[in-house]
Amino acid sequence: MPDLRRFLDETFARCGGEMSFEDFMAMALYDPEIGYYTTGISDVGGRRSDFATSASLSDALGKAIAGWVRMEMKLLGGKGPVHLIEVGGGSGALAAMVMKSLGWWQRRRVRYHLVEISPRLQEKQREALADYHVTWHRDITSALIDAEGKALIFSNELVDAFPAKWLRWNAGAGIWEEIFVSYDPATGLKEVFRPCPPDLNPETYSAIALPNRPDGQRIEILPAFRRWINHLSLHWTNGAMLTIDYGSPDASGVYHRRPAGTMRAYFRHERIEGGGVYSRIGRQDLTADVNFADLVSWGKERGWETVGLVTQAEFFQRFGVGMDPLAGKDVGEAFQVLMQRKLE
Repeated sequence: MPDLRRFLDETFARCGGEMSFEDFMAMALYDPEIGYYTTGISDVGGRRSDFATSASLSDALGKAIAGWVRMEMKLLGGKGPVHLIEVGGGSGALAAMVMKSLGWWQRRRVRYHLVEISPRLQEKQREALADYHVTWHRDITSALIDAEGKALIFSNELVDAFPAKWLRWNAGAGIWEEIFVSYDPATGLKEVFRPCPPDLNPETYSAIALPNRPDGQRIEILPAFRRWINHLSLHWTNGAMLTIDYGSPDASGVYHRRPAGTMRAYFRHERIEGGGVYSRIGRQDLTADVNFADLVSWGKERGWETVGLVTQAEFFQRFGVGMDPLAGKDVGEAFQVLMQRKLE
């Protein structure tokens, strides 16, 4: 790993001494030299990992997703291949269980694509999926071009890994301020607050209209994921999409009794909040809960049908794995499952 102090000196010097928290998060997670996902992560769900996912804790999620795939394959009809694209495959355990659960006969029709930006995780995936035919891609565009625009797309805990803008409510001024990060070689990192740009509005990011917000309330919004959705929509012509992540159906659910917002880090399975998110740059995960109301709205803007937004527990019940512990009250209700469809 490069000298972090030198890296910060040079990086912040290039941007005038400060950057938005969104850019800081992007740097900490994805910078090719020091990023957590590009250089720091070793595993997902193992003893040496920093966090676990539903896929690393149980086979139930893979079985339920296979049920969703079977349902959507029937709607697609035809006898040709069905392109299945997983975005952000973690350790590969989820892909392996989906393929196993589909069974030999249905696997004959499936062309499995895995979009993975992390070289380390791609190595794990290749080991886990050695028995299956899988095509890897660095980005969703490549996968969709391979699929000629027609695909079933799914992700588990992908949205929360996108860099988020972090905002703070200034009640005295009656405005939302964007959180920036400044750096001084002598004193280190410090938060500073700047007026929000005018394109951050409640019509696009519903948390900005959060009612009854106290002074200092923090929220996270996801312009980066919205841009990703916009780009995906240029290449996706037909199919269905399944998005699974922790969060709530709306902003009120996300921020209920959470005046500090939901941004946090994970290091060796420890949850770290507050100033700790600025520690261990490149060696810890950064994440925030997902406001699914925005994802639904952005899909509708592009003409996608919202088939359903349910809890993970309800999703498991629908596809026959409702007795699994991950369908229980805590985990089963903490995760939301968004089903969307785009038909020609």
